[in-house]
Amino acid sequence: MPQSISRRPLHDRGRLKVVIVITLVLASAVGAGAVAGFWSASAGGTSAVVLGVLAVLPILAVLLYRGTIEPYYRRLEDANLELRLNQEELNDIRDDLFIKFLGISDVNHAVNSPHLIEKRLHDVAEITARVMGADACLVYLYYKKKDDLVLAATWGGHEESVGAVRVALGQGIAGWAARKIEPVMLRDFRSDARFSEIPGLSVADYLSLYSLPLYVYSSGTLMGVIELYYEKGKHFTDEDITFFTTLSGIISTTIQNDRLQEELAKMNTELEQWVAEKTEELRASEERYRTLVENACESILVLTESGDIVFANEQAARLTGYAKYDLLQKRIFDLFSDPAEVRAL
Repeated sequence: MPQSISRRPLHDRGRLKVVIVITLVLASAVGAGAVAGFWSASAGGTSAVVLGVLAVLPILAVLLYRGTIEPYYRRLEDANLELRLNQEELNDIRDDLFIKFLGISDVNHAVNSPHLIEKRLHDVAEITARVMGADACLVYLYYKKKDDLVLAATWGGHEESVGAVRVALGQGIAGWAARKIEPVMLRDFRSDARFSEIPGLSVADYLSLYSLPLYVYSSGTLMGVIELYYEKGKHFTDEDITFFTTLSGIISTTIQNDRLQEELAKMNTELEQWVAEKTEELRASEERYRTLVENACESILVLTESGDIVFANEQAARLTGYAKYDLLQKRIFDLFSDPAEVRAL
């Protein structure tokens, strides 16, 4: 933040010089009068000589004032005026930077709020227009599937066009900025060759334009375009450009994160649905298999490596003479009295 420039040393030096000059003039006048009187008295001259000398002293004092003091005062006033102008300019720059700093803080808070993306973008458009002194702000989002821009949020009018206006890449100034990934600053955008009327969006009341692509340079991903409109001619300062560029980076990253979260949530939903479908298919397949095994004409036993029976169908129960659930507590070797039969089995 710019520091205030002190003007006290300049005034102190000026006062000191003025006091010294006036003191010298008075001392010269008194001294000259005394010398003239002494000279007249000692020389025996008349008082007319003394009066003549004293009459010349004011003229000499005026000449001395105009030659030294008055030019100095003029230079001092000019220097003070220039200093005040510079101080006012520095104060304006300081205030502007402070407002833009608060604007970045407000935008960062808005884009990270729990609201839906549409509400957050509207808040961003409002804050941006307020800080940049714009009469309107438009925010477009880029959709790769159709390769175009869709008006997602506005401030200063055109609310009825949100969601309805689509701009192809390369169409108009916004489309050109998105295609070239370059900012566009125009004092009179309607006279620019890249300007074209967008159906459903009237900008005839505006004169100046600042269009900036929302681009994530780290991933090379286009997120959209943000535009500022001014009813009067606008000159964009370095502070304006720095603020708007910083702002676009925050918005671009936020939109990218929001879309990644949407894609991740969609993938999780699809994965959960796929798991549910496969689980149901597995359950149905197991049910069909169990029905086939239970109703088979052959005896079916499922054994562990040690010979424990873990499954037996109805036919196996009838063959062995045991109840079905009693078989699950036995080993296969318990069903045969002859070891040879076990080995054969």
